[in-house]
Amino acid sequence: MTSAQSWDLYRSFLAVAEAGSFTAAARRLATTQPTVGRHVAALEEALGASLFTRSSRGIVLTAVCQDLKRHIDVMSAAAAAAERGAHGAKATPAR
Repeated sequence: MTSAQSWDLYRSFLAVAEAGSFTAAARRLATTQPTVGRHVAALEEALGASLFTRSSRGIVLTAVCQDLKRHIDVMSAAAAAAERGAHGAKATPAR
């Protein structure tokens, strides 16, 4: 798994955890529900753990998911900060 693929998997995971469903996560990410489902399944396989419990009332975050989400929240904030920094750097000439 390359780091670019990994981040896509984690972004999908985070969107599902925050949105509460695969469909809502797909809308948030401007992708399809099957793509989000594949990303979460690939991440679960790579981690060897279930991240969500599916029920008739929606999804429930497992204990592993809750712990992982704390770390991915930090990664997401760092990625957003890096993007903001890169946009700001375009306007400022390097010395």
